[in-house]
Amino acid sequence: MIITKSIARFSRNTVDCLQHTRLLKDLGVDVFFEEQGIHSIQPGAEFYITIYGSVAQSESENISANVRWGKAQSAKEGRVAFHYETFLGYRKGADGGPEIVPEEAETVRLIYSRFLAGDSYTVIARTLEREGIPSPCGKEKWSET
Repeated sequence: MIITKSIARFSRNTVDCLQHTRLLKDLGVDVFFEEQGIHSIQPGAEFYITIYGSVAQSESENISANVRWGKAQSAKEGRVAFHYETFLGYRKGADGGPEIVPEEAETVRLIYSRFLAGDSYTVIARTLEREGIPSPCGKEKWSET
């Protein structure tokens, strides 16, 4: 038996939910959806799984659409989320917007100049380590990513 909180946690897509519960049922595995109180092996369970699955899929699509809309609005208004603590070359300015950190800007220029010169990410990371330049998180070792 697989115990899951709800149909929405099991799958965000009605078709996938039904396919997976059918496959598991064929293998003799019951899926119990706690929130709905449904055992997938019970008679009529597929009907309820379809109904609840459709609701979960619709909710997921609505949430995604709202998030996309919110991000688009923020971008339109010039509001972009920065994680300043790990964002190399910038800090939060007095106006709340990004402000260049001159010392870190040199590192950013070095990274871009090496990239434009054809260096790989690995070579750039090793160059920064050799130069003793700490990563945005303050670590000695740089990640190629």
